[in-house]
Amino acid sequence: MSGTAVGITGLTKAFGGLKAVDDITIQVPPGRIHGILGPNGAGKTTVLNMVSGFIQADSGRIEVFGNDITRMQPFRIARQGVGRTYQNIRLFPGLTVLETVVAGAYAQRKSTIAGALLLNPSERRERREARERAAALLDQVGCRAPHSALAETLSYGDQRRVEIARALATDPRVLLLDEPTAGMNDAESQEVGRLLVELRDLGLTLILIEHNMRLVEDFCETVSVMSSGALLAEGAPTWCLEQDEVKEAYFGKRSDAARIATLRRARRGPGGA
Repeated sequence: MSGTAVGITGLTKAFGGLKAVDDITIQVPPGRIHGILGPNGAGKTTVLNMVSGFIQADSGRIEVFGNDITRMQPFRIARQGVGRTYQNIRLFPGLTVLETVVAGAYAQRKSTIAGALLLNPSERRERREARERAAALLDQVGCRAPHSALAETLSYGDQRRVEIARALATDPRVLLLDEPTAGMNDAESQEVGRLLVELRDLGLTLILIEHNMRLVEDFCETVSVMSSGALLAEGAPTWCLEQDEVKEAYFGKRSDAARIATLRRARRGPGGA
């Protein structure tokens, strides 16, 4: 497993009598942008919830850079270098944009309770450095909103950017993103795609759930396609999206399979550009 950033082996999760995830195996190498695709209800978010520790797997194993995290609590998984954003934006009410991102760095702080109460020089320096890094991360993700604004009052797209910046403040090695471009237009989505490449080039491994097929094809190097909790296809995005089983999973019947290709061509423009 030394060549694997995230190793998911035989992962299964059932809710009542329904298997949300059924014996899934996904291996993501370091420095890869990997997409998890599939129609609504496929089990994609359940996989991310198990990797980040928010729900426990019934069976199977999850490793991050060779370390078994299958039964770890979420805060311990975060300390293993796993950052996370959510399908439904989760910002802290009442915090400013800058404060929200600074909060993401809490686990990385070295100051003691006594130092925080007394505001000794090392505590003041650490707070200043946390604010400076938060400002740099906001600039990196393309958030131009005033740092003093309440994060919850921003546009949907900027709230997404703040959430990504907060996840980056945890100093992750692996970043899990659940629909990072939801609510964004094409230009904004492409900006996020370029950010993913930039983060990968800095050494991060990225795993994202995404319904924006243009973003997936333009920026994901590999994908895993799920349906009804099972793995349908895995490999290069374009190859996977051409498989009949994948088309059927999205559209419900093979007679509609051509529609996904037509939709993809329309989104990419004349000549597939």
